Amino acid sequence: MESTTAPPNEHAGHHHDHHHHHEMPTEGRALTAVAISATLHCLTGCAIGEVAGMAIGTALGFSEWGTVALAVSLAFLLGYGLTSLPLLRAGLTVGAVIPIAFASDTLSIATMEVVDNAIMLAVPGAMEAGLGSVFFWGALAFALAIAGAVAVPVNRWLIARGKGHAVVHETGIHGGPPVRLVAIAAAAAFAFGGTVLVAEAVDGDGGGHGGGHEAAQAIDEEEHAMNDGSDTGMTLRLDAGVLPPGRRAELGFTVLGETGDPLRDFEVEHAKRMHLIVVREDLTGFQHLHPEMDASGRWSTPIEIAEAGEYRAFAEFRRAGESSTLAADFRVPGEWQRQPLPPAAQRANAGGGYTVALAGGASTAGEPSRLSFAVERDGTPVEVEPYLGADGHLVALREGDLAYLHTHPTGGGDEHGGHSHGGAAADEPAGATIDFVTEYPSAGRYRLFLQFRHDGEVHTAAFTQEVGE
Repeated sequence: MESTTAPPNEHAGHHHDHHHHHEMPTEGRALTAVAISATLHCLTGCAIGEVAGMAIGTALGFSEWGTVALAVSLAFLLGYGLTSLPLLRAGLTVGAVIPIAFASDTLSIATMEVVDNAIMLAVPGAMEAGLGSVFFWGALAFALAIAGAVAVPVNRWLIARGKGHAVVHETGIHGGPPVRLVAIAAAAAFAFGGTVLVAEAVDGDGGGHGGGHEAAQAIDEEEHAMNDGSDTGMTLRLDAGVLPPGRRAELGFTVLGETGDPLRDFEVEHAKRMHLIVVREDLTGFQHLHPEMDASGRWSTPIEIAEAGEYRAFAEFRRAGESSTLAADFRVPGEWQRQPLPPAAQRANAGGGYTVALAGGASTAGEPSRLSFAVERDGTPVEVEPYLGADGHLVALREGDLAYLHTHPTGGGDEHGGHSHGGAAADEPAGATIDFVTEYPSAGRYRLFLQFRHDGEVHTAAFTQEVGE
């Protein structure tokens, strides 16, 4: 080692002479102090690379493992670089510096990378939370602080045997950021990250946003509430309580039976075995998806949600001749503002030149209400095409609690479940209107989402309806 790292100039020689008067400790508190100092030095470069990798990978929409691979690569690159820079400035050649940096930092960085990435992958929703989320940065800060703590005994063991940071010490050349400053930053990261994770856990327990969402929403049978399956012991469990904003992700879930085991015996209803409705708490961002189930009973579907907010997923299905709707909440991180419900109107824009008119008189709570929709394109009435075996599909949600109402088609289709299918009334031309009947349980405002197909494309029209006493 002495022959390969001999200082080539007078300045380096001065440091080398200084080394002979300060041998590395091999035991006790002095060894621990040196190990902590070495770890903090290594943690600086590792943290810079890890943060940069996580930020770049998340911003570019990399997969979890792609983001981890980038973060690990940059952590090693920056870790080695921080050790190499003072040696190069002191005049050592690149050929002499590379083996010193490798010997000094490899095991220490590897330990920190394994720990901090394992924590990021283990914390539900952390990788998907996005750069605008305090949750993402809190989880990353906590992971790095814990990784540094785990690396201390590793570095202590290496230094006691003349390896690791002891190899750099033998050159007598030291550099990097002040150890005290790094220690303060690490302590702050631990405090910040721990606070964020505790707050997330408390919020998840109290509000249903974290840790699996095992409890479905409660049913109020008198008000036609949204969860028909609760009295049968079924629950909806989401894989994750957080989905990323603005990029394609996977929404996975399982329907559990009374024993807690995944159910797999689903029947085809409206051409699909599962219908998944997703909507934000302010009744914006409506999506109707059709997940696929694997052999284990897990359902999954790709999804992209443009805006942050608190969302609810409704799983609608049929088993043993009975239709059920279960629900669970999840979060899309970021700043968002609740949008006011649009005022009630008789016409709605469905995009692509399509407008839909809602006919019928005032609706009254507790009484059957007929909902009749007529579709036009550029002012000309059109006959809709079959979509999933029916003329149209209607989802009705109550403002505030998002109660999922059961609406029934008239004149055609079938009446299974609350994810309804319309048919033309007997006294009107086929396709001229799409008709449903529902009964609103209470006065207030409701949001209606009508879906129909024309020219091979599915369109959605949303209406606000005022319901009187």
